[in-house]
Amino acid sequence: ARTMQLGKTPTNVSDTAKAVIEGMDAVLDAVRPGTSAEAVEAAWRKVIQRYGLKKESRIGYSIGVAYPPDWGEHTISLRPGDKTVLEPGNVVHSILGMWMDGWGIEISETILVTETGHETLTKFPREIHVKS
Repeated sequence: ARTMQLGKTPTNVSDTAKAVIEGMDAVLDAVRPGTSAEAVEAAWRKVIQRYGLKKESRIGYSIGVAYPPDWGEHTISLRPGDKTVLEPGNVVHSILGMWMDGWGIEISETILVTETGHETLTKFPREIHVKS
């Protein structure tokens, strides 16, 4: 997912977008074999807290044999408390968003955990796309 702005981008929207993009960078830095799901979420939370933002819900989930995941498949949930350790071959969909009253910012990435780190499977710029 990416965010599009119709017309001039208000300061609060661009500031929030900066936090979300920086948060995605932190998530990507954290995704590698041996990292827990909750540690990935903590990297995101640390960034948005610096901007005075807070998000209570999970920031992503695993994508496996079934999509969307069903009850028969163990899922990884990028949230506090999920101690699942990421392994090569895991694929997670990280959905970072801040939804405010009347507007929101969302950026998502599908991420493959590799032997040495990660690979993003989305090849599209993350910044807000402004349409005049």
